[in-house]
Amino acid sequence: MAKAFGNFLKAFETVYHFNGQQVVNLDGDNATGTCYCLVTLISTEDGKKMKTTIGAIYHDDYILENNRWLIARRIGDFDWQEKTELSR
Repeated sequence: MAKAFGNFLKAFETVYHFNGQQVVNLDGDNATGTCYCLVTLISTEDGKKMKTTIGAIYHDDYILENNRWLIARRIGDFDWQEKTELSR
């Protein structure tokens, strides 16, 4: 995931992820889940501070390895996006 988002996130000065409700279904050492996330990105465009807000839903497959739950696969649905100029 770091490779997938690394180049995209370079354009932003500040990145916030607010994770909200999450539903997880366990099945032994595997699990599936849905996570709701509000993403806030701050950048400068044409000398103006801009805030981009994105509503995201992640559909995940998890695996338990060495007593740690890891994301094995993630599909992200970016439902909406809003961009506004930040006032000084």
